[in-house]
Amino acid sequence: MNDARTRLTAALADRYRIARELGAGGMATVYLAQDLKHDRQVAVKVLKPELAVAIGAERFLAEIKTTANLQHPHILALHDSGEVNGTVFYVMPYVDGESLRDRLDREKQLPIDDALRIAGEVGDALQYAHERGVIHRDIKPENILLQRGHAVVADFGIALAASKSGGSRMTETGMSLGTPTYMSPEQAMGAREIDARTDVYSLGCVLYEMLAGEPPFVGPTAQAIVAKVITESPKSLTAQRHTVPLHVDAAVQTALEKLAADRFASTGAFVQALRSPGATSHGVSHRSVRDGMRPPSARSRVVKTAGAALGIAVLVVAAYIVGRGSGTSNATNGASMQQMTYRTQAIFSARYASDGASVVYSAAEGGSTPRIYTITSANPIPRVVADSGTHLLAVSSKDEMAVLVGATYLYQRVFIGTLARMPVGGGTPRELLTSVRDADWTPDGSQLAVVHEVNGKNRLEYPIGTVLYETPGYLSDLRMSPDGQRLAFAEHPERGDDRGVIAVVDLKGGHTVLTPAYFSLEGLSWTGGSERLVFAGSANGEIAATNEVTLAGKVFPGSAGVGSATIHDVARDGRQLIMRDDRFSRLWMKHADRTVPLDLSWLNRSFWPLLSDDASLMAFGDASGVAGSKYAVMLRRTDGSGAVRLGEGAPLGMSHDNQWVLSAVPSQPAQLMLYPTGAGASRRLDKGEFVVIGSAAFLGSGRDIMACATEAKQGARCFVRSLDSGTFRPFTPEGVSDRVVAAPDGRHVIAQIGGRYLQFSVQDGSSQPVAGLTSSDQVLRYSPDGQTVWTWLPNSQPVRIERVDLSTGARSLLLPEFSMPRAGLLKTGEVTLSDDPRSYLYLEGELSTYLFELRKVP
Repeated sequence: MNDARTRLTAALADRYRIARELGAGGMATVYLAQDLKHDRQVAVKVLKPELAVAIGAERFLAEIKTTANLQHPHILALHDSGEVNGTVFYVMPYVDGESLRDRLDREKQLPIDDALRIAGEVGDALQYAHERGVIHRDIKPENILLQRGHAVVADFGIALAASKSGGSRMTETGMSLGTPTYMSPEQAMGAREIDARTDVYSLGCVLYEMLAGEPPFVGPTAQAIVAKVITESPKSLTAQRHTVPLHVDAAVQTALEKLAADRFASTGAFVQALRSPGATSHGVSHRSVRDGMRPPSARSRVVKTAGAALGIAVLVVAAYIVGRGSGTSNATNGASMQQMTYRTQAIFSARYASDGASVVYSAAEGGSTPRIYTITSANPIPRVVADSGTHLLAVSSKDEMAVLVGATYLYQRVFIGTLARMPVGGGTPRELLTSVRDADWTPDGSQLAVVHEVNGKNRLEYPIGTVLYETPGYLSDLRMSPDGQRLAFAEHPERGDDRGVIAVVDLKGGHTVLTPAYFSLEGLSWTGGSERLVFAGSANGEIAATNEVTLAGKVFPGSAGVGSATIHDVARDGRQLIMRDDRFSRLWMKHADRTVPLDLSWLNRSFWPLLSDDASLMAFGDASGVAGSKYAVMLRRTDGSGAVRLGEGAPLGMSHDNQWVLSAVPSQPAQLMLYPTGAGASRRLDKGEFVVIGSAAFLGSGRDIMACATEAKQGARCFVRSLDSGTFRPFTPEGVSDRVVAAPDGRHVIAQIGGRYLQFSVQDGSSQPVAGLTSSDQVLRYSPDGQTVWTWLPNSQPVRIERVDLSTGARSLLLPEFSMPRAGLLKTGEVTLSDDPRSYLYLEGELSTYLFELRKVP
């Protein structure tokens, strides 16, 4: 018998008979003992001597009394406490079972139902204690006991007592409260005020480990773990274990938010979110699209990166790979890379402030609603400077920002909203102009050039109100030259598709194209004065490279890298602000007879999924690095079997008998192709008359097809022709292109024109308004009987599908909400439903982004 146990046995001989040691932790050693007065087994916990000295016995015992009144079926009661000859102890019931740590060591991952039940029981216990002013502060598997499989939380309030009694002196001795693996960021940073949300975080870590098999952050040392807790975001649970329900993943990600204000306010709210698939992660509804503003088309062109967009030179990628772990700069071939941000975010725009030391950027930590942050290389912790829904466009030489308020995400890095100006340090935005997509300051910071959305076209205006150039496609990355004489931009012929050219316009409206057409263009900045631009581009679908181009049109190609990146800004001394992003398009198939959707993702860039009427077959587009510059149409059964390539292009429609797929090939001119799903030959249906094809579908029995497209020097409209022969005949006015939906009988289509939904006759083109639909709705399809249409709000999270009665305009919920918000989920971009709406297919766009600074080494 060792000296400590001998002293304890002697000290407690009149009350407890010590039997044996059960275990030891950071704060106490636990002994099994017999309670002599009540003839029962108990667990006696003895504070470590150094902890008892640091705290002081009297103060510890005074504070621990608050936990003695906690009476809850999932809280281990406190029977007794005291101090004898310097030995500080407290007594709890002996639980004849195992700890959650024991079970995890044995099983690694728990069944989902067991994990959720245990988390719910712990959460209920914590909620009970929090309502009585007691915070646990040390929730971890070791402190969760399993009695006949049910959770009992131990050491309740012991960490709180230790913190109040001797926290500062413990720090001086090198001791700490809490366990790094399950410690909230505010605990890790030594915050003096800790509330219930720190237990929410710890419970999130425990549930994460029960489902994933390891905690969200691990490392070789406590310091390494704490660094990750503060700077990194956890991986999605569904990405590691596809059977985890999406609403559970979303709830856990919310519980693990870095800022306490972004977590659930209580463990009760956390548990409710775990139990309720329809709950949002923060328990609040999400902002609707701004009134009167047309939402982005669900058929907006595919977001391409990773093999299709945004490359970076090899030396940059090498520096990133070496330096990401430590965050330090690393030199390679005369350059170094310094990591600037550490959170998992979707970063959309970034600029240097006028001092060149501060960086301003807009980002979303889940979903696509942006807000603006500032950082410096000396202090990488972001500081929020604008309200949610505010997107950064530019920073002036006077440190004034051009921003979009009420910003609505469209595609790529493009938003639309109300242009406003506000100080870099924060303040109230002063609104200037509605329906703006992009803007940049003049060199002296006095005026703004803008990309203004007017009548379905992107107008480049400078000064505001004076049109220098316009296009039915879209413009991005607007940048004023340092001498104020030109405006540079990326010009994209088709909305949502980032293929295009780099062009400039002078102040008289002279338009010059500087580059050949690129498969992908993202990011643009002037460099070294007003004669040269740097941009990221991919020529043929390969991983993009950083390139430079002169005003004379001479292109200096860069070296392709192994990841995707965008150049956001170049400082006066040549430093480059670069965004590296990881994107993934995840396809989910929800079968009517299954509770959990099936992950049918293909490579990393799927788009435009189509689902057959009977839900047995799916077609989708592939924009990955192996697809080629014109994309690929893939066919796959919804049982998860392998995918087959049908041909080039993007899928637009599937025949009702599952025999054919319509595809638009983005060539010049565009091609409308018919691909067989089985044996047979492909054939082209157009004669080269279309510049862009927006949508297409089989009509009625499938003998006729509809194509909505743009002809040269004409506006977009819809055409019809026989599948077997003939030419395309227009049947709608101009202004109709994307997402036109055909009725089951093939006699009518629904389309949006001028912000209104109309139903057009295929035979004579006559139209009538559609009751119940708003400009914000996205019509997915008609019901099989043609009496209702099924609609949703694009990019909304969670997704809510409604039915609208065409005769009355009455609306009702068609399906339970799905695609819940979670960290790393940028948007839900596509939804397609079968005749039985309980079987549906949808696509989620995932994105995580980091900012880096590329510097030349002296």
